[in-house]
Formats: sequence, structure tokens, C-alpha cells
Amino acid sequence: MRVRKTRLSADSALHSLFRPSDFLDCYTVRLSDAEIPLHEIARRLFANRPIWIRALLAIRDCAVTPFGLKTTNSLPTDDRRRDTVAVGESIGFMKLRAITDWEILLGEDDRHLDFRLAVRREADDPHTISLATWVRTHNALGRTYLRIIEPFHVGIVRSQLAAIARSADA
Repeated sequence: MRVRKTRLSADSALHSLFRPSDFLDCYTVRLSDAEIPLHEIARRLFANRPIWIRALLAIRDCAVTPFGLKTTNSLPTDDRRRDTVAVGESIGFMKLRAITDWEILLGEDDRHLDFRLAVRREADDPHTISLATWVRTHNALGRTYLRIIEPFHVGIVRSQLAAIARSADA
């Protein structure tokens, strides 16, 4: 259940968005159960947040409110377990942007930055799940925000992927 930093698969839709000044990272874990639907993996990643992540998001929301940025409470939230998902719906507070057999793109746009998260199952190895993050900043506020949250982002991604692997083993 080791989470590793990896390169994003060349066929990911995030590559079509990427420019050299953008942020892009990718972390991968192997699941024992390759049958968990990709949208269920995404739901577990984004809808099931432990208390420490909810606390960090609450602090983040308080910090960005004076700047007029979107808060998690202002976004549509859907934590339901369901059999199918569609573009335009939400998983947690993340809006679904695109869905393929191997990848789900979620994310939001705001005045300081745009971000997308790609939840991927590798076509040649369905036990391998990746979570990639792409961010494009629009101004100094966005660049500062990204620098501040990056260490928290990495910790959250690693923690959530490890939790998915543990739940798949259970």
C-alpha cells in the first residue's frame, strides 16, 4: 500500500491543459481489488475526508474568504454513493469535468487559479490508481496560495490514496 510519486500517464487529459508554468503532480498506489469502480474510488477520495482534512479545509475557507475566493461551503456537495456519475455532477465538493473508462477529471475555476484532479486507473494494470493534480495560477494571489498549500496538498493526497488502498484490502 505504498504511495509513490510518479509521472502522469501520457494519455491523461491533463496533458492537454498543461503549460510550462503550471503545477502538475501525480501520486500512485496499488489496490488489491481492481473491481472497485473508478467513480467509487473518486467518491472515497473526495467525499470521505477525515477530521484533520476537514479542519484544514475550514482553516483554508476562513483564510480565503476576505479575498472573495470560493470556499468549500459555497460549492455544490454530493457525498452520496451511486451506481453512475455524469459530467456536471459533484463528487464531494469537486465538479466532474470529464469521464472516460480510465480517468475522471474533477475541479474548479476561480479568479486566483484553476485546478483539475485526475483519478486514473491504468489500462494496462487496473490495480494501479493515480491521483494527479494540475493547477494554473492567474495572479500573485494564486501563486502565493499554491506555495502555501503545496505541502498540505501532498500530505492529503498521500493520506487519501493510502486510505483507499487500506479500504480495498479490507
